[in-house]
Amino acid sequence: MNAQDTASPGLDSVDISVVVVNYNVKEYLSNLLHSVYKAQHQFSLEIFVVDNFSSDGSVEFLRERFPQVAYIENRENKGFGKANNQAIRQAKGKYTLLVNPDVLIGEDTLQVLYDFMESSPETGASGCKILNPDGTFAPESRRSIPTPMNAMYKVLGLSKIFPNHPRFASYYMGGRDENEASDIEVLSGSFMFFRTDVLQKLDGFDERFFMYGEDIDLCYRTIKEGYSIRYIPETSIIHYKGESTKKENLRYIITFNKVLYQFFEKHYSYGYSIFFKYFILIGVIFKSAASYIFSLFNRTLRPVADLLTLNLVMVGFFLYRYDIAPVEILDAYKPVFLSVNLLHSLVYLGFAKYYGLYSRNQHSWSHVIKALLFSLFTVASITFFFRDIAFSRLILLATTLVLLLLLPSFRLLAARFFYKGSSAKDRLQAVRVLVAGMGEHTESAIRKIRAEVDWNYNIIGLVTQRQDEPLQTIEDVPVLGHISQLPEMVKNYRADQVIFMLEKITHLDVLRSLSLLRDSAVVCKVVPGSLDYIIGKSNVEYFDDVPVVDLELPSLNAWNRLIKRVFDFSLSALFLAVMAPVWVFLRVQASLSKTSQETVNLFIDSSTSQNVRFFTPYENNRLLNTIEFMRKVFSGEFSLVGAPILRERQGSFVYYKPGLTGLRQLNEDRLFRDDEKQRQELHYLQSYSIWKDFEILFKYLTGKHKHFSAYLSGSSEGS
Repeated sequence: MNAQDTASPGLDSVDISVVVVNYNVKEYLSNLLHSVYKAQHQFSLEIFVVDNFSSDGSVEFLRERFPQVAYIENRENKGFGKANNQAIRQAKGKYTLLVNPDVLIGEDTLQVLYDFMESSPETGASGCKILNPDGTFAPESRRSIPTPMNAMYKVLGLSKIFPNHPRFASYYMGGRDENEASDIEVLSGSFMFFRTDVLQKLDGFDERFFMYGEDIDLCYRTIKEGYSIRYIPETSIIHYKGESTKKENLRYIITFNKVLYQFFEKHYSYGYSIFFKYFILIGVIFKSAASYIFSLFNRTLRPVADLLTLNLVMVGFFLYRYDIAPVEILDAYKPVFLSVNLLHSLVYLGFAKYYGLYSRNQHSWSHVIKALLFSLFTVASITFFFRDIAFSRLILLATTLVLLLLLPSFRLLAARFFYKGSSAKDRLQAVRVLVAGMGEHTESAIRKIRAEVDWNYNIIGLVTQRQDEPLQTIEDVPVLGHISQLPEMVKNYRADQVIFMLEKITHLDVLRSLSLLRDSAVVCKVVPGSLDYIIGKSNVEYFDDVPVVDLELPSLNAWNRLIKRVFDFSLSALFLAVMAPVWVFLRVQASLSKTSQETVNLFIDSSTSQNVRFFTPYENNRLLNTIEFMRKVFSGEFSLVGAPILRERQGSFVYYKPGLTGLRQLNEDRLFRDDEKQRQELHYLQSYSIWKDFEILFKYLTGKHKHFSAYLSGSSEGS
């Protein structure tokens, strides 16, 4: 369908028309539509989705799930106002809800607003309390018309410095209680509940505003027509504010500040001097430039910190090697030294960009290691062709060894303490998750979450939505309590995230919980009733039910097997060389103290059903057992990273060596079903690389994995 209008549903009487403009946010919009239908109750609805030429297959995705919705498909991005107007002109409802796709409404929202508008004929439009995804109050819930003075306060940043000051924060009506109902001047364009006749009389949005500011202009014209606008805090919504509107975007910064001037020029310029007009213009330009510089600083902070650390460490080793006192650095630090610093910095930045260290993998310590090692090899190779800098190889090696400790540590600390909602796979520790809302698909949801190997979620408990539900255990996950106790559970169980299952839990409960959790650091996400994906503040995580099995597993590739063997051989040889004197001493001390009876059956190859036998462990001597294990790694019987060491291993899909640790072993605490465990092993075999072995071994060493430790100490739990 082209941009032509689509007939609205055939309803004799429509209570509410809902208009949504979509651009590449199909998952958020699907979530919104689910919440709208939950809030429908006795109302008759017509829903319009105007798609502004999305490239993510939005219409096909949505039409399959919501065939009753009227879709208008544009062949270009017409902007927010013009796209809304396409549906506004067709609307047949008594009231029209203009709502952003990245919004979640409560079950009572339509009822509360409808009832108020019915009782207040002088009100042309109304809105409600808007919550951010972390539960905090969004100040754009209610605003004032941007007069030259409060626009100037906003442009100069005074509204942020004094958020509760009645004058400096007058644009956001600072100083008023968020729970105080009142007449206001401007609603947020993300959620506007209008009388349809008023909206159509005003001919909708002014299409000269492509994006941002059209909501201010529409509200201003509504008041000029003699209607009031009401803020109703008795109901609330969540506004996710997707990636496309983040304030680091230069286009957003320029456009948002430009519309303030555009609005001022349209409605106020006749009453003020040319000097004041240009003063506002200069202020807008200054604010845009300052905002962009600040956002640019935020984006460059991480690469600058990396390069500063790299160069400080390298300079330190130059000073140490050539015995240069720090006070003499300016006189003694030669230009040739500077060329090495510059070369190493540029090469590292190149690999950092390639591995996405400042974008998609910004919290990944494993990708930092790759960038550092490849930088070392590249720069060291270049020194063979330029004799003037050949002296620097030892300094490069020492610098890299120090950076291999520092830079990954910075990422790990950031992911652990500051980015709980970011990619869980970049954390050493699993993200501790509470699942709120229980229904017939709870077991399936738990299995789906556990099955996603890269997510690294540890489901620590379930939260019921009703007081009378029994405390039980589902899929080995205990039910910890009722949703009203959620803040206490988050605190007591040190939860990082709360996932709300919208299959059963109400949107009202989600909204109330967000308000209660607003002062905590927990990240809240929702799963729609379809169980297709998880929606967070600015990302969507899809469930993948069908594991794709490669016909040729990378782990069985001859080259990868050789690299893995060299890796095992080198590390085990180094360990044994260091521990040789200790081994002799302990053997003499132990003197025949090892168990001589039982041999442990560790692995059953499904193709031969023959037992693969392990060494007889030394009783209660973990160090001797470790040395013995490393000897087996050295000889090739075991691997550092491989299959679990099990007494019995039935139904294995492919043979690979038992290991000190492995992907499955690291996640053993959160895996309870055989298919979950096998999926971890299959994922390892499918996605194998030597870097994955590095990553797994590093997690094992830093996490002090208890299962193998128990085995080495002779405990039967080690199986």
